[in-house]
Amino acid sequence: MLRAWIAAVRRHGHSVPANRRDAAVLLLHGLTGTPVDMHYMKDALVADGYTVSVPLLPGRGTRPSDMFDLRWEDWMSCALDAYDELARDHEEVVVGGLSAGATMSLDIALRRKPSAVILCATALGMGNPIAYLAPYVWRVIKEVPSPASDLVDLNAGAKCYDPAPVRAVAELIHGIGLVRRRLGEIRCPALVAHAVNDRLVPVQYARDLASRLGGPVTTLYLDGTGHAITVDARRRDVAEASLAFLRQAIAVPQRAA
Repeated sequence: MLRAWIAAVRRHGHSVPANRRDAAVLLLHGLTGTPVDMHYMKDALVADGYTVSVPLLPGRGTRPSDMFDLRWEDWMSCALDAYDELARDHEEVVVGGLSAGATMSLDIALRRKPSAVILCATALGMGNPIAYLAPYVWRVIKEVPSPASDLVDLNAGAKCYDPAPVRAVAELIHGIGLVRRRLGEIRCPALVAHAVNDRLVPVQYARDLASRLGGPVTTLYLDGTGHAITVDARRRDVAEASLAFLRQAIAVPQRAA
């Protein structure tokens, strides 16, 4: 069953529409999630003519212990390879993600030149201050219970590790430090979407992000959803806002395959 589920997750990886735009989108899932985090947005983008890649990041989709020895750069190497693959075939490449995936998207924007970024529930800080102990204790404390879900739609079906690998939290905090001080260098158009009642990453971090980015910013603050806005009750609104944002941010004509 586990192998079958992993195979199904991997099939979310790369989708090419029949009538495609000359533009591609790289989507990155959350800290301990899988590409399922982004499947609703992926389907909407593919239907609108974009080529979409949603890689399974290293250490995910198996067991929490597979993340014990992975660093931020291990995750980024996978994401950058996926970005570069899209960039070989498409002049316009957009990058986006959920939570830690959005933080990684910011790092990609600092290392590459995406046409736009879609930032959903960006992890630029933690609601639980105890999380900031992770860089100091991960060598001793390997796992902790995952934070309680704040999903509104209990049938959303997102799968995350429980318990959570403490090393992964420590690496995310490292990644936050890398991008936070350089947000003004990111000048491409950005969509910042966040739940106003997000318990994992309070909305104040999204407002700070929107104010510090160096390019044009579109914001979407949502009621009636938890942290995982791409899969929760307002997922359709997030997908529709992303499509509308891209139509303005990158004027790419649709073309035949």
